[in-house]
Amino acid sequence: MKYLTGLLFLSVMVIAGCGDTPDSQLINDAHESVKKELAKKYKPGECQKWQFMESSGVIKAGASKLVCDSEFNIDKGLRFSEEKVYRHDGFNAVCGKVSGYTDVGKISGEYIFTDKQADNVIIKASKSELAMVNNETSRKLQKLYDDLFNLEMKNCK
Repeated sequence: MKYLTGLLFLSVMVIAGCGDTPDSQLINDAHESVKKELAKKYKPGECQKWQFMESSGVIKAGASKLVCDSEFNIDKGLRFSEEKVYRHDGFNAVCGKVSGYTDVGKISGEYIFTDKQADNVIIKASKSELAMVNNETSRKLQKLYDDLFNLEMKNCK
């Protein structure tokens, strides 16, 4: 009888936990989504083209920084930290920080990953082309992006 009770208890525990994705799997999914998103934005060789144009005087001095120091070069490696899993009705979120390198320096950012719509990820980098360009349109676009990120941050509670 003890054996049957133990087996029944174990079966209930296994079935109860079947629907939830383990934290480790959610974090792995978040890492993959962040890597894919960063890889889409980075253009290998683009920095060297801009640096050449800058050194030739074709573009003004400092212009290459927009391209060379605003996107993660994932080939130089990424480090994830301060990750936390949040479970909500119908979806999960992983929020954390990512750091790495651009073509010329260091870069970091915060990310929010959700599994509710085909593994959605949004990344707010410490450096962005929009923030580096000093005009009204860029400031408005940066503010919209910041507002979107802050809206998504509600998933991290």
